[in-house]
Amino acid sequence: MERISLCNVPRQANEQHLVDETNEFEPCAAAGVSWLREAGRARPIGATVRGCEMELLYLDQNYLSGIVKKKPAFDELEPVLRKAVTCWAIGVPESEAHRLESARRPDLPLLELLHELSGGLTLPQPGARERSFERRLTAILARDFPERLGRSSDSLDLRTLALALPRCRLLTCDAFMLDVVRRSGLDVRFRCQLFSGRRSNVERLRRRLEALVAGA
Repeated sequence: MERISLCNVPRQANEQHLVDETNEFEPCAAAGVSWLREAGRARPIGATVRGCEMELLYLDQNYLSGIVKKKPAFDELEPVLRKAVTCWAIGVPESEAHRLESARRPDLPLLELLHELSGGLTLPQPGARERSFERRLTAILARDFPERLGRSSDSLDLRTLALALPRCRLLTCDAFMLDVVRRSGLDVRFRCQLFSGRRSNVERLRRRLEALVAGA
């Protein structure tokens, strides 16, 4: 299976359409859309599929762990999530953070679950634009939380958020980082819906995915 990077899939690509005339999707001229070709079919990424916009969902380690452990609310989220992926209502990209953080929990099949959901879709390496977003998030963290003791995972979390925010319409993260993102205004700039690991947020994400499935 080919691994596809999202580095050339800007949010504007969501305005483009794919045509389906022979049971295979082909991009229209200058569509600027990447896709995953699997078993002879093209799985469009960041495009309008049969009249329904395909959105990208970034799942952080907490969500993957909650699903694997069948925690309350997460066990109800999983079947809806899988259905949303199957009907191309969403794409679920992988990141370097997933690989690094999953290495700490070899007892849990976190990467196996992620591979099933992503189909090989990955976030790119950071460029100048993403590094500027990371600096913005880092500055807000230092300015607004001067008494907070930094964590070893902070740098990786901020780098991943800076990559995902411009590309993913739906994004999960812990409650603290969600607060940092909202203070930055980047979620508003990129029209990104944020979800923490709290039960009410998990349930809200499930309802959002159900709505996307219904419209797919």
